[in-house]
Amino acid sequence: MDYNAIIKNYSEEKKENIVSLSKLNKHKMHNENTYHPAALNTFFDLWREHFPNVNQSKTCVSCRKAVCLFFHKIADFISSEKLKPVETAKVVKTKKTNKKKQNVKTK
Repeated sequence: MDYNAIIKNYSEEKKENIVSLSKLNKHKMHNENTYHPAALNTFFDLWREHFPNVNQSKTCVSCRKAVCLFFHKIADFISSEKLKPVETAKVVKTKKTNKKKQNVKTK
């Protein structure tokens, strides 16, 4: 799936929100074996925004897993995009040669 197409219209604030909610949700899932309520609501709202024809229910266990996994991957993608180095133009250096002047005798 092309994550760039999904996040292209997101503001930086929205991206940061997704990343932070993903971290909170992963932490809560790991420690308490439950979903973070704010993260779950936000992820389902975003799901409905992007995929209105694909119904997912918060009461369905596999639906919660699928939606959360999808947005965890989105958050990982956003984080990895921030870590990519910015490409800059390369400066081409020319070699300087030290040619010694030769004394040529002319007749």
